[in-house]
Amino acid sequence: MNTFTHWFTAPENSAALLAAERVARCVSSRRRRRECNPLFLHGPAGTGKSHLVEALITRATERRPDLVVSLLPAGDWRHLARKDEEGEPSPELNEARQADVLVVEDCQHLSETAVEALVQVIDHRLSRQRQLVCTALVGPGQLTHLPARLTSRLASGLVVGLAPLAPAQRRAYLRLRADQRQLTVDSAVLAWVADHVGGSGRLLEGALARLETLARMQPQPLDVETVAQAFREDADAHRPTVERIAQRVGQYFQVHPRQLRTRDRSRHVLWPRQVGMYLARSLTPLSLEQIGAYFGGRDHSTVLHACRKVEEVLHSDATQSGVVRQLHAELE
Repeated sequence: MNTFTHWFTAPENSAALLAAERVARCVSSRRRRRECNPLFLHGPAGTGKSHLVEALITRATERRPDLVVSLLPAGDWRHLARKDEEGEPSPELNEARQADVLVVEDCQHLSETAVEALVQVIDHRLSRQRQLVCTALVGPGQLTHLPARLTSRLASGLVVGLAPLAPAQRRAYLRLRADQRQLTVDSAVLAWVADHVGGSGRLLEGALARLETLARMQPQPLDVETVAQAFREDADAHRPTVERIAQRVGQYFQVHPRQLRTRDRSRHVLWPRQVGMYLARSLTPLSLEQIGAYFGGRDHSTVLHACRKVEEVLHSDATQSGVVRQLHAELE
């Protein structure tokens, strides 16, 4: 069972932890007014959204055993909405309206056919001060396949992002978990794993499990060379490349990676392309000429301009700054 006690607190996730603890206190206190409603947690896979939701529910139900919690994954809403439209009584939708806490996970999987049913449930709940908790890979503003009448409601409470752990935090995480497992591993080995495995807790836990297996198989203490050989494929898969960067940037901004390599200068392509160039310069050893060649045969001055433009935005636009930093952390 995931709890707040087992949470690894880092700058990348501390705001989300505070928000979840605050909602747990509010729900379990029987206070009528909900201060953070809805609570919308977003971040890449493996950053701990489900852990926090489970911890929130565990804390609240421990303090208030009579609390009614309904969990309805976003993918289920299409089926429930169809049943409701056909006039069939839907116990799940009725429970979603009446439960003390409703959790809708993975909102990126919501379909347009489910919008009206969810909007009605949200309005019903908010008017009665009943807590709603949602999760998604991206924030409400990035759920562009959904109409504004839904995304505006999802964004009307507290929206908090989680990011993958940076290398320093990965090292701290691995050391903590290794000590908890009573696994003796040299700090240099943990540092190598932290630098070559992704920043999600899920990937790091998997790496620790493999280290534990390796340690049992090896008569001598693990060294960096042995671990690097065992993790070679993982390291290659995680290594930032311009192709991976374009793929992830395109996915986030909902632009096909091929468009980033064209001459298209429309706004919805230009900004993601500039972000891609900036990340490629930050995360790969490629020259400005090589980066420009990949992104549509542009010269080095265009790449420099793109990087300066992104750096300006990092200092002036908190929202876009958060997006760029999140992508950087994911790809690092």
